[in-house]
Amino acid sequence: MGKAKRKAQPRYPKIVQEHGLQEQWRSGRLEVVEGQDGENPKRTVERLRVKSVYDEMLSRGTITKEQRDCAEKYAILCERALGATQDLYAKVSLLSSSRNKWEPTQAQSDAYGKWFIIKSSMGVYLLKILNMLVLANMSGTQISVCEKVSKQHAIGLISASLTRLEEIMQDY
Repeated sequence: MGKAKRKAQPRYPKIVQEHGLQEQWRSGRLEVVEGQDGENPKRTVERLRVKSVYDEMLSRGTITKEQRDCAEKYAILCERALGATQDLYAKVSLLSSSRNKWEPTQAQSDAYGKWFIIKSSMGVYLLKILNMLVLANMSGTQISVCEKVSKQHAIGLISASLTRLEEIMQDY
């Protein structure tokens, strides 16, 4: 009788196992990046990060480094403006109480101001494409299905929206 072959178990990075994120790792939604430790700048630490579509587009050469950086800044700006809500068009929700009055925090108010500048300068359609790419993390194929256009046309729309975002962000 021959020996039964063992089925190879997938190997996961230590940080994935510590946090119990094996399923997300297998699906390809996460990546491990190394960065500086906030407490000790001489030490590097491993961090888990959700893969973004615009990072993949940069690695393929579909968009430029500047466009990718602008997309990242836009994502951070929206995160500051949104606070705890997931709705881009929701009322300002993270409020601070000062003198028994409810009002938005200063950082949240500034972020909303910048977002409204981008919204008014960008146009409704390109802003919709940008939100699909950056906030919903949708690929060109997924955007083409939602907008009922060809994939090449969707990639062109993504490029146009990122180019317009880059032009707007140069002003401030």
